[in-house]
Amino acid sequence: MTVTFEELQFFLTEQFPQGARYGSLQKLGDGWAEMKLDVAEEHLRPGGTVSGPAMMGLADVTLYAALLSKIGMVPLAVTTNLNI
Repeated sequence: MTVTFEELQFFLTEQFPQGARYGSLQKLGDGWAEMKLDVAEEHLRPGGTVSGPAMMGLADVTLYAALLSKIGMVPLAVTTNLNI
């Protein structure tokens, strides 16, 4: 693994603080990441279901973290395609 959990957590806090609204880093490995979203009222649709944009945001930031674990701290690495 190119990046440690602590390094990536610091990087996300410093360089991508808005990402925290989509989840928090829980675990990191070589090419994978686990994040958790503490669901709040802002993430819900009527009926109490979690909205698609909230789920996509969590998935996108998690994939970003997993990618950075392989390639290192590349702030401008971007998602070009993501489907659920």
